[in-house]
Amino acid sequence: MKARDVMSKDVVSVSTSTPMREIYNVFKKTRYGGIPVVDKDKKILGMITKTEILAVFLPDYFDMLGENIVFIDDFGTLDEDFESMPSFELFVAEDIMRKSAVTVEENASLLKVVAVMQKYKVRRILVARDGVLQGIVTRSDICKTFFENGELK
Repeated sequence: MKARDVMSKDVVSVSTSTPMREIYNVFKKTRYGGIPVVDKDKKILGMITKTEILAVFLPDYFDMLGENIVFIDDFGTLDEDFESMPSFELFVAEDIMRKSAVTVEENASLLKVVAVMQKYKVRRILVARDGVLQGIVTRSDICKTFFENGELK
C-alpha cells in the first residue's frame, strides 16, 4: 500500500495570513491535531500543531531548562508576564507555524511513512506531489489500515 491509498484527500489548510482565531476555530470544528499552511497554489509552506500554539505562551529560554523545568515550583514574575502577554488575536499562522513540514511523496510505502513519522516524532505527515499538498496520513489512518488489512506493504 502507498500513502495515496490511505491519505485523507480533503485536507483543511490555512494560509500564512490566517488569523489565530480562525485557526483555533478549525481545530475546534475538525478536532484535527495539525493544520498545513499552504500558498494559493497549495504548495506546502509549513505546519501548525497545538504544540506550536502552546509554544507562543512560553518564553524562548524555557527550552534551555530542558528536564530541569519540572523542578521549578514557583515561576514568580513569569506568571505575571504570562497574564500580561500580547493578545493571542494579534498572531497569524506565519508567526507560529513550523516552517518545515514533514512530508512524503504520494507513492511512498506505508512502511516508509511510519519510519518517517517515527524519525521526526510526528503524529501526521503531509502527502505531496512536487511540494504541492495532496493529502495527509495520520497515525490513526495507518493503524486502521494495519488492523483492517493486516499489512503495511
